[in-house]
Amino acid sequence: MSEPHGVDKARTRWVAVAALCLASIAAAFQIGKAPAALPDIRAELGLSLEDGVWIVSIFNLLGLSLGMVAGALADRLGHRRLIVFGFLCLAVASFWGAAADSFTVLLAGRVLEGLGFIVLVSAAPALLIAYSARRHHRLVFGFYSGYWPAGVAVMVLITPLVMDHAGWRGLWNLNGALMLLVLAVVFAATRAAPRAGPQTGPAREGPSFVLALRTFLHAGPVTLALTFGFYSSIHIAVVALLPTFYTEAGGLDLAAASALTALVAVVNVGGNIAAGIAMHRGVPRTHLVVGTFVLMAVSAFLIYDDGQSFAVRLGAAVFLSFIAGAIPASLFSATSVFAPAPNLVGATTGLMMQGSQLGQLLGPVAMAWVVATTGSWNFAPVTLISAAVAGIALTILLHAMERRAAPGSGHFTASRRLL
Repeated sequence: MSEPHGVDKARTRWVAVAALCLASIAAAFQIGKAPAALPDIRAELGLSLEDGVWIVSIFNLLGLSLGMVAGALADRLGHRRLIVFGFLCLAVASFWGAAADSFTVLLAGRVLEGLGFIVLVSAAPALLIAYSARRHHRLVFGFYSGYWPAGVAVMVLITPLVMDHAGWRGLWNLNGALMLLVLAVVFAATRAAPRAGPQTGPAREGPSFVLALRTFLHAGPVTLALTFGFYSSIHIAVVALLPTFYTEAGGLDLAAASALTALVAVVNVGGNIAAGIAMHRGVPRTHLVVGTFVLMAVSAFLIYDDGQSFAVRLGAAVFLSFIAGAIPASLFSATSVFAPAPNLVGATTGLMMQGSQLGQLLGPVAMAWVVATTGSWNFAPVTLISAAVAGIALTILLHAMERRAAPGSGHFTASRRLL
C-alpha cells in the first residue's frame, strides 16, 4: 500500500479531510458503546462492578501507556497504513467481543479495540496536515477535534435502540460492520494524493522509532500534552460526575440526569467547530486557550454553587462544555508548530493523547476526593479552578516558546530539548 507523499498546499482535499474526521468519530463509537450496554453485559456474563469498570475504562489505560508509541509507529511506518491497521483492529475486536462468553475474552477484545482507537487518532492529524492547505489547518482541526464528543454522543443515543432489537452482542456486531464500512470510505478518499515538495506532508521515509520516542524530551510537545491534560481533567470531571451530582444535589432521577449529561457532552462539538472558524479568521490561538480556561473556571464555580437556581447551574455546565471545545481545536492545530520535526507530528499527537488520558484518569478522582473529604459539592470547583490556572500558565509558556523560535526558519522550530 502506497503512502501519500503530500499534496499541493494551494488547495485542500476536503473529501479526504471529511473522511479522516469521520474515521475518528467512528473510532470514538467504541468508547460510547460500552457504558450504556454495561448493565446487560454484567447480567449476561455475571460480571462484578469492578469487572464492568475495566470494560469501560481500559481505553484510558491504553491511551495513557501507548499514546506516543502509537504516534511514533505511525511516523515510522506510515500514517495511512496505521489508520488501516487501527480500523482492522476495531472491526476484529468488535466481532470478537460479540462472541465473548467470559470477562477475559471480552476484556481482550476491548484491549484490541483500545489499541485500534489509539493508533487511529494518533495517526490522523498528520494526514490532515498532508491533505489540507496550511491556511486551512486551524479550520480543519476545529472540525476534527470534535471527534470524541461527537462519536460518544452518537453511540449513547443509538445504543438503547440497537439493544432493544439486537442486544449488546448486536451492538458489537453493528460496530464491527461500521468499522469495515468506514475503512472502505477512508481508503478510497485518501488513496490518490498529488505529489508535492518534500516538506509539505508526512515524509515517505519516517524517522527511526527511537528518534520518534525522543519526542518526550522536547519541551514543546511535553508542555502541549500537559496543557491538554489539564483541559481534559476539567471537562471529563464535570461530564463524568454530572449524573451523580444531579441525582444527589439536584434531586433528579437517573434517566433525567443522564439525558442532561448527554446534552452537556454533545455541545462540546459546537465549541470545537466555533474555535476552528475563529482561528481561521485570525483569532490568536493563545487568546482562545487562555480565555477558555478563564471561562471554564468561572463556569465551574457556578455549576456547584448551591445559591444559584438549577437553570443557572445547568446553563453553566452547558456553557463550560461548549466553550471547552476551543482548547482541543487550538492544541491540535499547534502540533505541527511544536513537533520536533515535520515527520514527528504523529509522535507529538500521541504524546498529547497520553496527556489527555492522564487528565481523564486524575480529574474525576481528584474532584470526587474533594467532595468526599469535605462532604459538600460546593468545594468541587477547587480542583477544576486549580487545573484551569495551571492550564493558563502552560499556555503562556507555549506562547513564549513559539515567540522564541527563530524567525523565518520554518514551521517546526518552537520545540526545544529538555535534556
